[in-house]
Amino acid sequence: MELSTTAAAFLPEFDKDRVYLDFYDLKEVPFSITPDPEFIFLSHTHQVVIDKILYGIKTRMGFIILSGEVGTGKTTICRSILDSLDGSAETVYIINPSLSGKEIISGILDDLGINCPPDSSKKDLIALLNRFLLSHSDADAGPVVIIIDDAQTISIEALEDLRLLSNLETDKNKLLQVVLVGQPELLDLVSRPEMRQLKQRVSINCHLEYLAKTEVEGYLLRRLFVAGDKGRIRFTPGAVKLIFNASNGTPRLINKICDYALTAGYIENDFTIGSTHVKKALKELGELDFKNDNYLIKKSDQTGNKVNRSTFFLISIVLILTGFLLIQNFYNPIPAPNKNKVEAAAESNRRLTNKITDEKPDAITGEKKEVYRQEADGLMPGTDGKTEGTALQPESIIDNEKLSLYPYALQLGSFKTLDRTIKAVSIYKNKGIEANWQLVDAGKRGKWYRLFTGRFKKKGDAVEYKARLKLYKSIVKFAPWTVSAWQGSSVEDLDKALTLLRENLYNAHIVKKSDPAYSLQVGIFSTRKKTEEVVRELSNTGLFAVAVPR
Repeated sequence: MELSTTAAAFLPEFDKDRVYLDFYDLKEVPFSITPDPEFIFLSHTHQVVIDKILYGIKTRMGFIILSGEVGTGKTTICRSILDSLDGSAETVYIINPSLSGKEIISGILDDLGINCPPDSSKKDLIALLNRFLLSHSDADAGPVVIIIDDAQTISIEALEDLRLLSNLETDKNKLLQVVLVGQPELLDLVSRPEMRQLKQRVSINCHLEYLAKTEVEGYLLRRLFVAGDKGRIRFTPGAVKLIFNASNGTPRLINKICDYALTAGYIENDFTIGSTHVKKALKELGELDFKNDNYLIKKSDQTGNKVNRSTFFLISIVLILTGFLLIQNFYNPIPAPNKNKVEAAAESNRRLTNKITDEKPDAITGEKKEVYRQEADGLMPGTDGKTEGTALQPESIIDNEKLSLYPYALQLGSFKTLDRTIKAVSIYKNKGIEANWQLVDAGKRGKWYRLFTGRFKKKGDAVEYKARLKLYKSIVKFAPWTVSAWQGSSVEDLDKALTLLRENLYNAHIVKKSDPAYSLQVGIFSTRKKTEEVVRELSNTGLFAVAVPR
């Protein structure tokens, strides 16, 4: 069935009630174009940009510029940074910089809670701001951060006023941290001759790139997971490739395509989204700002338009040069490599592989060629093909399954140190997998940090998820119990409880029960008895913990 124009009419850009939510059993729209930091996928470029900006703010380096093309996720980065700074800095977020310098300064004062008379001059406003900044200049006070989005639209006059604000400093620190975020035109604006003084004050200049081809699948999985998917929705490799080719890795375009592709799957009662669904989505979307030349050429052919002749000319030149090089190599073959050098390179490669193997398990990379020496449930290395039997629920606890909606989980691996555990959690997160850990006493083998993920109603769902994500070393676990360590609606109390748990080496994940109530859950357990042991341990921290079904 074609994805009709009528069906598309049910999908306005900002409508949260998509027709497919109930069908896919999703709690929210996975591919909305509205910036939401909860959905952020930390690709390599996103992680580097966030780290640079947070470092610049923490070390109080003054001016920071973030540039990126339309739809690459700049606004989502802004919101993510604001969330990271919540409680540790005074922040101002300006989304409409098309104002005069005086209006921007006045807006900054309003956001900081500084009252100023309506007839204040620009000089008076700067004096008020300076007084506020000086009161926050001691070592214990957090930084004052101004983030200006869409800064490529800001006027020269307003930019000059922002530069003047950078003069507000002590002998040791910049009092104001300004992050200018905008399209590449922002760099042209700052590079103008009259802006050279501002350009000299920019301490960090970072650029947000498109997603790489190898990152698109992880991006899709991450957004589906956050939206509530339990592994049922699957984008085929062909569909992922087509999505990348059509979007060139632009997150906003990926979201638009996938949103319509899910609708196509819904119409056909299909949980597997293939190339056919993506093609229907592209047809329904029509003209988009695609970056891929091949896609544009094909589209031009379909509409009967002539393809640019210069393209064929360039292709012809490439083919002629390629043929010339092949003929030259035929008559002048490349000499065979030195045997000793080959062997030395092979040995170097083996050493490098061994090092990588020790640090990055194949459960994370999904590559069978790397062997990770993991221990789990008392099983020794090399028995990963036999571990499935240990996941079967014992007869003594079979009735517990009736208490839990999601009694199954996947155990991803075990680590001896917390540092390696945190690294593994980060790697899984980048692949769209939300991993949590718990400290487990393995008797003579000592204590291990065990990683787990997922909440599955049936064992078959867990097995399917494991196979689809190539988590070869993971183990299906029957674990219908968990510990509820804290419940409430206060975000401040939630943060305190999380800090207390971390200090006592407990990892908790936040479960949103109802708006705005939250619950902190710790660990997964096969029996209530084991759960109660952790409950007793947590009671010593002052938290009111109870054993609950998952």
